Amino acid sequence: MGCTGRVTQTPVGPRFHQRGFTLVEIIVVIILLGILSAVAIPRFSDTSTFESASLRSSILGSLKLAQKTALAQHASSVYWVLSRPAETQWQLQLLIDSDSSDGNPPTDITPTQLSTPISAPSMLNFNVSLAAGGAVAGSVGTSDNLVILFNQLGDMVRVKTNVVLTSEASFPGSAQQVDSSLQFADGSGDFCLSLTGYSYASTCR
Repeated sequence: MGCTGRVTQTPVGPRFHQRGFTLVEIIVVIILLGILSAVAIPRFSDTSTFESASLRSSILGSLKLAQKTALAQHASSVYWVLSRPAETQWQLQLLIDSDSSDGNPPTDITPTQLSTPISAPSMLNFNVSLAAGGAVAGSVGTSDNLVILFNQLGDMVRVKTNVVLTSEASFPGSAQQVDSSLQFADGSGDFCLSLTGYSYASTCR
């Protein structure tokens, strides 16, 4: 007598159908990738643009800091110094002199955030009129510097180039007293330091 096996079928649950991308979805992804490549990738590949923007931002920020320092140091002279030790290297400094007639050069009080040289391939031009006539104008070349004196009210009062930072006598004197805003210009536009010591990212008004 033979055995007959019973085949039990397991119920099959609901089927899940896999669906591919639609043409519209693919087109949207392609458009988004195109926008990303057009906007984001150049930002990473063109580092010189960002380095120049970083230098400009650092200059504007350090000028504001110099003004605030001058306001806080009522009996001292505060100098802002921009120098270019190498073709693509820039240095920002704040110096203070409590007695401008003792023969001792100003003391460096540069904050840690500004002490590291800034790498940038920028060219930087400047122009400011002098009360005695003429102007201080030109560009900051390799091994050059630009020095600005702020008074106790935070005003920009004197400007001089190529100062010997180790000699007090080399710092700005009365002949460099200014009577206009200081106009800066780099590869991406203008920025300004007004007579009242206010700095902003546009052409001087």
